[in-house]
Amino acid sequence: MAERQTGVASSGAGSGERGLTVIVAAMREEVSALLPRLSSARRLTVTGVEATVGQLGATRVAVAVTGDGEQNARCGLAALLAAVMPVRRVIALGVAGGLHANLERAALVSCAEVLDVASQRLYHGDAALVVAADATGARRGIAVTANRIADTVEEKRRLLMLATARADAAASVGVPGSDLAAVVDLESAVFAAAADRAGLPWLVLRAVSDTADEALPALLNGSRDQGGAVRRGRVVRALLGNPGALAPLLALRQRVLGCADILAHAVVTTLDAAEELRATPPPAAPASGVVHLNVLPTET
Repeated sequence: MAERQTGVASSGAGSGERGLTVIVAAMREEVSALLPRLSSARRLTVTGVEATVGQLGATRVAVAVTGDGEQNARCGLAALLAAVMPVRRVIALGVAGGLHANLERAALVSCAEVLDVASQRLYHGDAALVVAADATGARRGIAVTANRIADTVEEKRRLLMLATARADAAASVGVPGSDLAAVVDLESAVFAAAADRAGLPWLVLRAVSDTADEALPALLNGSRDQGGAVRRGRVVRALLGNPGALAPLLALRQRVLGCADILAHAVVTTLDAAEELRATPPPAAPASGVVHLNVLPTET
C-alpha cells in the first residue's frame, strides 16, 4: 500500500520540513547507484511508477522511476505526488546529451533553468537548491527538453541556439550565453511543470552521456512509441537490420551507468548542503540598518 502521511497535502506549497524529498528519474539505470545508499528502504506501491522510500543521510526520500518519454514522466510523477504526503521538494536527475562543446562526458550540470522546446516555456529552478548544488562542483546551466532524441550533431547545434537565444536564462545562471552549460533530454520540463503545479521547489541534475559532437544511432528515435518512450523490443528488431549500431548502444549504456555514480554523489551532496544552509541563521542586520525619518512640515 502506498505510504501516506497526514497533515499536509502533497500538492500544497510550503509542505513542511518533515516532508519527503522526491527524487525522480526516467530510467532505473539513472538511479542504480543511488538506491543502494538508502537505509530503511522499502518499496512503495504506486500505479505507473516504480518507487522506493528510505533514508538518505538526514533526509527522508522517495526515489521514483517513471519510465522514459513525456507521457511516462508526466503520469508517473503526478501519481507519486498524489500518493505521498507531505512532499517537501522535487529533485529530478538523469543523463542528458551535451549541447555545448565545453561539456565533456560525465560532466555534471545543475540546471537552474529548463526550456521546453514544444511550448517555449522557461521553468526556473529553486534558488536555494541551485546554491546547494554548487557544493557538488556542478556547472550551472540549462536543460533543453526536446520532443525527440537529439541524435545528430546538427540537431544539437540547433537546440544550443535555442538555449543561448534565451538571454534571460543565460543571465539568471550568471554566465554569458556563448558559454552556457546546456544539455538536452526528454523529461526535465515535464518534471519541472509537475513540481510547479504542486507548488514545490525543484532542481534538475543532469550528467552528460553524449557530447555535442557525438551522434547517436538513429534507430533510437525510430523505436519510440507515441508517448515518447524507447521500446526495447523495437530496438532489438531494428538491430537485426543494423547490427553495427549495437556497439555504440552498449557503450552508451555503460556511460549511463557511470553517470549514475556521479548523480548519486551529487544528490547526497546537494541534500547535505541544503540542510546546512537551512540550519545556518541569516546574518543579523546591523543596528545602523534601521533608519528613522522624522517628517516635519515644510516651513513657509
